Amino acid sequence: MTTEVGTSYSRKKTTFDKNNFSDMESITGSLSLYFMEKLAFEMSYTEATGLRQEYVLGNKQLTYQKTTVIGGDLIVILLDKTYFVQPYVKGGAAQITRRQEIKYASLDPIVVEPEIALVPSYGAGMKIAIGSGFGIRLSYDVWKTPVGDGTTSDDTNIRAGVTFMF
Repeated sequence: MTTEVGTSYSRKKTTFDKNNFSDMESITGSLSLYFMEKLAFEMSYTEATGLRQEYVLGNKQLTYQKTTVIGGDLIVILLDKTYFVQPYVKGGAAQITRRQEIKYASLDPIVVEPEIALVPSYGAGMKIAIGSGFGIRLSYDVWKTPVGDGTTSDDTNIRAGVTFMF
């Protein structure tokens, strides 16, 4: 049985003007256990943080958000492991925990903590083999995150990272 350990990072900063911006980043650790030739079970832990600053009617509003995602996915490798580029698709489930703190002007902060949710997850990516035990991994991941009233949103993440095979 082959084991793969990986870590990846993602960051996105969006600026509207000097007073209005958002800045988000995440880091993920993963452990994949390969069985058969082209199948693996991946367990992952992601911690994401975000800051959004907006000026509303001349007053500054800061929103801090922290999200934790614990996931389990079945990975299907589309080409043989001997290829330099190894594309894959994956699907599974994730537990999402979120916390948001909103500070507006001089008012007391408002804390929003939606329910902890178990949601479907899926994605695609590719591993670029650098050597027999090392590679670069790129992925696109999607979680169906609940946003209230029984509706969901597709939360997405594009990541780049390194992976080690044992």
